[in-house]
Amino acid sequence: MAQLNTINSSYVSKLIQKGRIVAKANFVMTPELAAILGGVHGTYLNNNGIVVMGRDHRLDSRMLKRAYSSGAMGTGIDLLDLKSSPLPLLQFCIRRFGASGGVYFSSGHSIQGETGIRIFDSGGVEFSSDQMESLITLFDEQPKRVDPTEVGRLSDIPHTVDIYSKAVPQFINKKKLAEAGLKVVLDCSYGPAGIVTPPILGNLDVDVIALNTFAQSSMKRVVPSLDSIRNTSEIVRAAKADLGVILDVDGTRSVIVDETGAAVRFEDLMMLYLLHDENLQKNKNNKVITSTSASKILDDFCESENFPLVRTENAPGNISRKLKEERGCFGASDTMKFYFPQYGPFSDATFSLLKLLEILAVTEELLSVLLRNLPKTIHAQKTVSVEPEIAKNLHEIMKTKLVEKKKEFIDDLFGIKILYDSKSWIYIVPSLHRDALNIISEAADMKEGQRLIEFAEKMIEM
Repeated sequence: MAQLNTINSSYVSKLIQKGRIVAKANFVMTPELAAILGGVHGTYLNNNGIVVMGRDHRLDSRMLKRAYSSGAMGTGIDLLDLKSSPLPLLQFCIRRFGASGGVYFSSGHSIQGETGIRIFDSGGVEFSSDQMESLITLFDEQPKRVDPTEVGRLSDIPHTVDIYSKAVPQFINKKKLAEAGLKVVLDCSYGPAGIVTPPILGNLDVDVIALNTFAQSSMKRVVPSLDSIRNTSEIVRAAKADLGVILDVDGTRSVIVDETGAAVRFEDLMMLYLLHDENLQKNKNNKVITSTSASKILDDFCESENFPLVRTENAPGNISRKLKEERGCFGASDTMKFYFPQYGPFSDATFSLLKLLEILAVTEELLSVLLRNLPKTIHAQKTVSVEPEIAKNLHEIMKTKLVEKKKEFIDDLFGIKILYDSKSWIYIVPSLHRDALNIISEAADMKEGQRLIEFAEKMIEM
């Protein structure tokens, strides 16, 4: 447990994971640390401005947010408190109310027992590594406190969910969607989106089977889990739904299953949006931004469809900033995040879902049929049987091993993508119907791809 006199830039730098402050709450990520962070953030903003705060339902997130608020108010910063909210709602409110920035506290997929803190700028975009470094250097100084008469105010923002719920559907063909009579199975993973997303769909006459919409303040397992994804898949088939959606806790991304219960790959979803979204089709020749680790099939596809493709490192806020720099029309990351700049420079799983439902409504086709007609690439692949606990705890098991081997990886909620080198990757994903793992690799040639499959098998057996 950190002592107050040990909390400095060197200490906090060690807590950075993929550009965010992540640590075990109440032991490493203490209320004292959160309070100092609030003071540091206020100092970074020159003791002037408005910050929007939000969190997931967990008690540790609530504790840390309250500690942060005391530190920030002590530097004269006014706080707008969303309490528990999906992250996209916070980003929406930063822009809507002209705030100086935002801060969000949440648990994360594959980091069970740890809490993450994300900082946002005035555009609702997450801090870059340079911005985080500038912020962290201020831990070596005393926060610039203000006179008691100048302490910041803490305020609620009334009707934010109503404003958001009315604004988001304005970017889709509401009439066409309402007439389509679509049915969706929606697992909200006990996150704040459970309060927001089902009513948005219901108001558009989408038939919703909503799961896990209630709050669980203390979670002892990672969500979404393999069980919850399998459960959604089974309900989709049993209810004859048009698709299933399993949201991440913070509401920024999701796992999609088609009407047959099969999980949809990232590259297929990205190509589907580009090929069938009416707004994107009108913006051909405008740049599309994706992560460097996405499949090479996207290069050929985007070239054939006249979308110049620009790749960027998959770091916090990078795709958002690149969209602005390049005046891009669409962005996507293989962490299962999709960016529609006409709506906002950030990923919102609820908006991405509405866009997908709009495509189904306009094309009047089944999702599996639309996916079947997309171009395919040849990957080396293999299915290996494993013990049930290995499949269910894949993320936790593989993360530990990959950190030991100093291998970069991506968690897309369902599987793990290992970034073997700059030109090749391995994707390990559980089977939905039996205790097995599907291993897929992309490399320069099939021989190298098979070698990567063998590497993954050895990692699993370790």
